[in-house]
Amino acid sequence: MTRERLVQGVSELEARVGLHEALDGAVFPLSREELVWVARENEAPATVLSLLGALPPGEFASLDAVTDRLEKASPDVDPAPDTRPPTAPPAR
Repeated sequence: MTRERLVQGVSELEARVGLHEALDGAVFPLSREELVWVARENEAPATVLSLLGALPPGEFASLDAVTDRLEKASPDVDPAPDTRPPTAPPAR
């Protein structure tokens, strides 16, 4: 396992633990906006608020539904950065 992947795994674990703490006391189903509101009330870290804010609109039936959706949204492999030099726009 590379160091970068290990750090990413630790970050994901921290976010997941933070998610459970952030949504402590939540009564489901909740919309994305309600999830963010509960997390803010529980003084969630910015990372967790960002993850919740990026969820698609709609209602989530449980904490498991939220974590499942977040896992589906997170690619397993980070895309390689684009190292090509920028190109000029085509001339008209």
